[in-house]
Amino acid sequence: MASSKGKAREDVHWQLGWWELSPLLDRAHRPLAWSKSSVIFSAHHTKPLVLARHFNSSRHFELAVPQAIRLDPDSYSPPTLIYISPDDDWLFAYFSGAKDNIGCLWHRGLHLDAWTIGDSWSMAHGAGIVAAAWVTSHREWVVSDSGTASRLPPLGPTLPFNSPILLLVTESRDVNVCLLPPSVPSVKILRTSLVQSTTASESTSPPLEGTSLGGRHVCIAAAIGLSYNDPSILIAMRSHLLPPDDPSSDHPLDMVLPLDLDQPLPAAHTTSTAQSNLWEIWGEEAMIELCEVTLGKGGAPTQVSTKPLPPISRPGSRIADLTFFCSQPEPPGNASPMATKDPRRQAKEQADKRGSIYLAATFINCVDYTSPPQSEVTIYSFTRNPAASSRWSLYKEHTRTFTTAVLAFLIPSPSKTNVFAGFLDLSALSLPDLTNDDRWESSPIMSITDYVGRDVPAGLATSPNNVLLCMSSFTPEPRVAIHALPRRKPIPGPNAESRADLARFLAAAVLAHSSLSDIVSLLISNSSPDGLLSSSLVGAMAILENNSFGLSDVWLYEVLGVATEIARGKYLKAPDSAEKALLEAQWTSLHDMCSVATLETAFSDCRDGDSYDLEAIWQLVGLAMWFKDYLERLIKDCVTIGDNFANAQTQVSAIPRLANSSLLHFLHRYPLNNLQSTVSHVKRLRDDLKSLSPKVENAQMAKELLMDSFACSGVDVDALSSVLEEVKVISATISASELRQCLASFSPIPSLRPQIQQIVEKICSSKTVNRQKLFIKAADLVDAIYQWPAAEYAKEKDRDIVTKGVLLHRGTILRCVRCGGRYEVSDGKVGDHISLRWRAWERTWAYQCICGGSWTFSVVAP
Repeated sequence: MASSKGKAREDVHWQLGWWELSPLLDRAHRPLAWSKSSVIFSAHHTKPLVLARHFNSSRHFELAVPQAIRLDPDSYSPPTLIYISPDDDWLFAYFSGAKDNIGCLWHRGLHLDAWTIGDSWSMAHGAGIVAAAWVTSHREWVVSDSGTASRLPPLGPTLPFNSPILLLVTESRDVNVCLLPPSVPSVKILRTSLVQSTTASESTSPPLEGTSLGGRHVCIAAAIGLSYNDPSILIAMRSHLLPPDDPSSDHPLDMVLPLDLDQPLPAAHTTSTAQSNLWEIWGEEAMIELCEVTLGKGGAPTQVSTKPLPPISRPGSRIADLTFFCSQPEPPGNASPMATKDPRRQAKEQADKRGSIYLAATFINCVDYTSPPQSEVTIYSFTRNPAASSRWSLYKEHTRTFTTAVLAFLIPSPSKTNVFAGFLDLSALSLPDLTNDDRWESSPIMSITDYVGRDVPAGLATSPNNVLLCMSSFTPEPRVAIHALPRRKPIPGPNAESRADLARFLAAAVLAHSSLSDIVSLLISNSSPDGLLSSSLVGAMAILENNSFGLSDVWLYEVLGVATEIARGKYLKAPDSAEKALLEAQWTSLHDMCSVATLETAFSDCRDGDSYDLEAIWQLVGLAMWFKDYLERLIKDCVTIGDNFANAQTQVSAIPRLANSSLLHFLHRYPLNNLQSTVSHVKRLRDDLKSLSPKVENAQMAKELLMDSFACSGVDVDALSSVLEEVKVISATISASELRQCLASFSPIPSLRPQIQQIVEKICSSKTVNRQKLFIKAADLVDAIYQWPAAEYAKEKDRDIVTKGVLLHRGTILRCVRCGGRYEVSDGKVGDHISLRWRAWERTWAYQCICGGSWTFSVVAP
């Protein structure tokens, strides 16, 4: 490191010292957790609070705290443990206090920031929480290098109900198994010892371990290991031996010596000497204790049993961390041809496969405290004993010592066969031999120059799709930084796009309905290579289509939402006004495709036999009027492009850039089918209202509004319905590969110029377009303003993203973290009219926006 001050300048060389590693040696933590919905939870640096913010957006909030903390916050420290469940429904945090310790569980509602306290309980000193882990029915989606998508088996015991279990390892060397609703009415805790074979059930609980000979054992580090398709839970612990708390066990030393030194010492002196020798054994124990934990029959946690395993002897160095790593079983895509002939046989074989589980023990040795500290990591593997499947065998696989850098952390890689090792830079180590894996690129972790040497990792969390690392530090000004994790080098060979890591991660995230904010952040980063965004999207779409089993439309809707998030992210980061206008047009067009797909489902769900539900007539008319405005914008773009084609021998570059993206609605078969279906619905609704009896007063008023709106429209929906049939014939000539490239670039590709020209000519030469009404609106003419009842409605821009109606601000308003759209939660009433069909449709969007983004209550600037 070089520094300068004023005119004088000299090179200053910095060297890591043991005192700068004290947070690692003391195992101090500032915990982090990154949820599936891309919310980062962290501990407040001075208060007993859990903070939360949505990554890649400005949404942030705090979790409510238990009453004991709220009434006396000064008696409790910031949380030292934060764990989020894999299904994103539960969060656990542990607070240590002066009087007692508190564990708290929060349960999530429908929205990102709808967290409520599920339960909390106090713990005595000496029984605090050291480590935690979730056991759930969650199954992770993965995509192999060959592009085959599959779901991994659940980690740990298979639960007979859809309710997670929380495992807690305490300082008293016990394991607490927390049963959560709905499997039980309220949180229930089963406790059993980890240092002796015991069994606990809902009706019985073993006594706490007392003080052992010479002192008491306190667990200072622990790790919980879960393996695929394996009902056993492995726990590793390292303990401190501390003096007993009972003051009566202390023996004061008598310094009076006999005059005759040859005489034996009095009995009191002998006892005192023996007691003084015990001070040599206080401190960290020279072994790692192991224990196997099993739940009741069939995974039902009505009974918990523990069985200690032979410990690992490891004297000398101080332990820095204990971590279990599990490699996944061989996926179906890599199975032998014989195994895939019978699907039932393949499913059975996959259910019997188990992953490998390893324990990584990291130590730091400060040697003589005069030279740089050394770090060492040892890998142990666990295998079932063939002679007795209930017994485990432990093998020391490899040990590696680092003398030129200190190992700060180990985290699993996406491949499950490597671990990422964090030093002053990042590299990948192979399991179990700990060699550097040259197939992975390194990724630097940058630090502020003022804190070089003190920016020691205090907490780590990987993003939902394992592409980013969130890290907190022990700097005087606590901060949370985001870093890119290493990526594998490109895999040569055919279909390289669908074999790339980011393409596979994108596809897996879509299949798992997980947030893609971390991947989007990488794709739109200024440091990303040219073409990475397009190739990743094309590869992901190819993977989804190959694994769709004929249901590709289901995933195309998800892909439109992903493309919307990426295009909007680029738009928000773009500094240039011209480029910003283009990106705004692109993301708006993609979002409109999502809206049209949503409208089609609304009309379908509100069908009442051969007509529509009249109780929902006002809502349907609102959707129809929004759709009419959208059709006019779409046809205007076609007319503008058609004029360019007609005026000269234009090239693709002559097509207005801002109109390019809107043509995707005619080129891509999925949005085109939705467009045609919605046109048919709107046409049918108009025809139904025409024949409506005047006796239906509520519907009659809606009819007049809709008729006036379409009378002033520049688009004839009857003619458009016929033209779209011809457009579908042209669209059918476009290959699937070209369609993927269009969506990935958010606009038509140059090779589709002939199809674009044919479609534009079909539309412009038909009776669909009325140029006068299309380009000159009654609202623009002062004399005609009072002749158009929908003038004020058209001017209103504060719209509900779901219902397309005006936001009335009468109920709770939610905001989407993906597109920024707002949705007002209502009871579905219009006056005294309630449509059960409309209410059911509207409630389908209570969990997520029409673009696939999550809702939040948080109030932020628009």
